[in-house]
Amino acid sequence: MLQEIEAFIDYGTYWAMVKTMKANEVISSGQEQTAKQIRFVLRYSKGMEAFIESEKTSFQIVYSGTIYDVKSAINDNEANLTITIIAEGRV
Repeated sequence: MLQEIEAFIDYGTYWAMVKTMKANEVISSGQEQTAKQIRFVLRYSKGMEAFIESEKTSFQIVYSGTIYDVKSAINDNEANLTITIIAEGRV
């Protein structure tokens, strides 16, 4: 039986504003806060939007030595100014 092998490729280093999630945001999303959730806000670029469209949530972010699994990514207000990525740190 064949097994799928998961491999990650370094796509690049990007400037991002990092914001921790407020407790009421985590509760309203219906998730328990068992892991560290962070919001990354990146400057919009066509390349980044294309990457997110192709990968959806199958990519990860490495920040301050912690690996974060992406839960959602969206072009804020479809204004092409910023992209917000919600990610959860691995425990």
